[in-house]
Amino acid sequence: ILGFETSKSYRLQNCEYSHMERSSSAQVKDVDNISKLPNDVLLLILSRLSTEEAIRTSVVSKRWEHVWKQLSHLVFDIPRIINSTELRDSLNRVDILITKVINNHRGHLESCVINHFPYHGVTGILNTWIQSVTCVKHTKVLTLTNDFLCQNPTNKIFDIPTNSFSHPSLTSLSLSSYILRSSHPLINCSNLKTLKLVLITAPEVGVFNRVLTSCPSLEVLVLDIVCVDNKSGVPLKIENNTLKVLHVQAMHYIDGIQVSATSLDILIIEDASFGRDGFFLRSPKLQFDRNFWAPGRFVPHMSYNISKEENSIVHEEFMNNIPRPFFRSVAIMAASMSVSVDLRNQTQVERLRQVLRLWTRKMMGLEIIFKKDYNDATTTEENSESWHKKFWKDNINKDAFPSAKFRVKTVWMNNFSGSEEEFAFASCLIKQGTVVDKMMIKTSSLPARKKLEIEAAVVKLEALQTEDERELTIHCF
Repeated sequence: ILGFETSKSYRLQNCEYSHMERSSSAQVKDVDNISKLPNDVLLLILSRLSTEEAIRTSVVSKRWEHVWKQLSHLVFDIPRIINSTELRDSLNRVDILITKVINNHRGHLESCVINHFPYHGVTGILNTWIQSVTCVKHTKVLTLTNDFLCQNPTNKIFDIPTNSFSHPSLTSLSLSSYILRSSHPLINCSNLKTLKLVLITAPEVGVFNRVLTSCPSLEVLVLDIVCVDNKSGVPLKIENNTLKVLHVQAMHYIDGIQVSATSLDILIIEDASFGRDGFFLRSPKLQFDRNFWAPGRFVPHMSYNISKEENSIVHEEFMNNIPRPFFRSVAIMAASMSVSVDLRNQTQVERLRQVLRLWTRKMMGLEIIFKKDYNDATTTEENSESWHKKFWKDNINKDAFPSAKFRVKTVWMNNFSGSEEEFAFASCLIKQGTVVDKMMIKTSSLPARKKLEIEAAVVKLEALQTEDERELTIHCF
């Protein structure tokens, strides 16, 4: 951004530098191979720079003057700009420069990030930026953060205008540190597939319910929300058959949550102010038996139905966006996970490995639900025998599954059948010392003959431990 203010000094320095080069060595020929590269390559170089640094390259030469204007990602972090430049005494100049950058940019944007001060909303310039990046730049991913730590000299709470985020090109919206006095800013947002509300406060839960009703096409929803008035007794209602990922980071002063989502594959609840009676879930793809509500507190929990699809939006969202905040917040707390996986499907097994490897501390509980889709061509004995036998053999003898560092206090297997791959999986967890305290295998719901088969398999699992390693107990329940 500062490139507009310093272009003259940069050109002067370049001229002085060129003069010195010519005078010191007349035989050396000036060669600028980088500038000869095509725009696509130059844009790839600029994409590794901050927005300010990329814009400053416009003063290098005429070749570079307009390259930055084709960038697909722009980031405006106003608090950092103010603290790191001489413009701290002139906020208005920064606002003018950001407006100029947005207007001079050419083409459409994949994403735009704006970290601003509260007064930008009061003066209306934030609304101007929002309109420009959505309606003119057709931004697909928009992230807005209100730096509430900066004092607002007007002491006014600003309102984002109605339908600010309903442009059809906008598919992902992240709002952080705002007060939603009504649902008007998010009315008619059927265009949104991803919505992240972080540190968002509303006067009552009905505001959030109306927002979610106005976003019927959501596939990913992240919530860290607070209600000022919790006397209504109305729960948060999420009814959406396209929703695949629901991540509840925190819900304060909300009496409960009702979720009806037939496509939901991932449910994460980190913190909840309501008890077991306030939780209702209708999601046929998620299966778990564990009670997350310990006496007097809620235990952070994650449920993941691993998909067999080669290109999974759910898994991509999980790996790229969920682990950092989730595992950072539960690192010093008890946390558990329920996962549904088909051990005869190579894609699902690899995804299970990736998920468990992200866990940096000892997991309190891991519930495994074995999927048994034997009618699926990808899970037939003919297609899976060669790879899964080699896979488990390699993991038992060489490579730890999921890693040598992963540890879990208790593992539950509710539908353990004793099949070859399930036995190999349990053997890996035992031999590697992955399970620290208990391995619980449910047999109470099985017929007597099958129960005896499972109990025989359990005896074999117990035999895998040496006398010195019998700290792990294996129980049937």
